[in-house]
Parts: sequence; C-alpha cells; structure tokens
Amino acid sequence: MSGRYYPKKDLDTIEKFNRELLGEPNIENDGIIDQFVIFYKVSVYETETNMYGEASDGKVYQQPVKLPCTVAAEPSTWDNSEFGLDKRKNVTFAFQRAYLHQVSVKPDIGDIMKWNDGYFEVGDYSESQLVGGQTENNHSLIVSAHLVRTPTHNIEEYRGF
Repeated sequence: MSGRYYPKKDLDTIEKFNRELLGEPNIENDGIIDQFVIFYKVSVYETETNMYGEASDGKVYQQPVKLPCTVAAEPSTWDNSEFGLDKRKNVTFAFQRAYLHQVSVKPDIGDIMKWNDGYFEVGDYSESQLVGGQTENNHSLIVSAHLVRTPTHNIEEYRGF
C-alpha cells in the first residue's frame, strides 16, 4: 500500500534534489545551500568512567566527520552571574537521514557539533519528518543542541579544509 501514492521513483527524486541542495562532502560535491557542521561522536568504549558513571577525565571523541545540514539558530542571550557573563544559544540542525545512513553516522545525546566557531552539544533529536505520513519513508533527522564551552581536551581538530 505504501508504494501506491509514493513510488520508489518519486522518493529517489526527492533524495536526489535534497543531495543537490545540501551537497555531499564525502565526494567533494558542494551543494546550493553549502552549510556544514563538524560532528564529534562520543566514543563510549574509550571514555573511562568512575564508579558513578562520570567521565572525570573528560569524554573521548571519535574521528570528526563533516556533515551537510540546514541550520536554524536562535539569537544569543547572555547570563550574568557571580562567575561573570555566560553566552547561551540554541541551534537546530536538520540532516538528510539517507546521507547519515550512507556515512554510518547517527547523532545521539551528548555528541558535539562544531558550527560557526562554536561547539554545540546535542540535547535532543527527532526522526518524525515522514514523507506522506508513512513511517517507512522517514526523511530527516532534526537535532536540537545548545552552546557549550570549547572542549579543551579529547577533541581532534578536523583537517578536511
């Protein structure tokens, strides 16, 4: 029944147009939007934790990956506390699910994304953008993240530029 209104040919055309818009950095194909994030996945097996499950020496991250996306950023706000000024910013990143599957990456809570000279920690994600309302036609992954202080250790800079 799912192929009746949205045949594979139509879905492939949607994917093709989205790849042309966003680009594909793994084959050096720049898109029209041409906006990217550098994605740092937490390496769960290499991060040492104490008996409380805390990473006292900091999290260890895997090799960074350059991902195409669209970005919706809220305006920055400033918090003034007894420790001084603190900048706050929430950002929403939207990724094409088929591309993430192709490069074997899936953002999870706690991962880091570098965008616009800031580091953003993933706080939540949603996979509910469906083509035609059909669950087998899941189209995108939308990630909500917040600005964090620059990680000082265990992050290897991306050398793809």
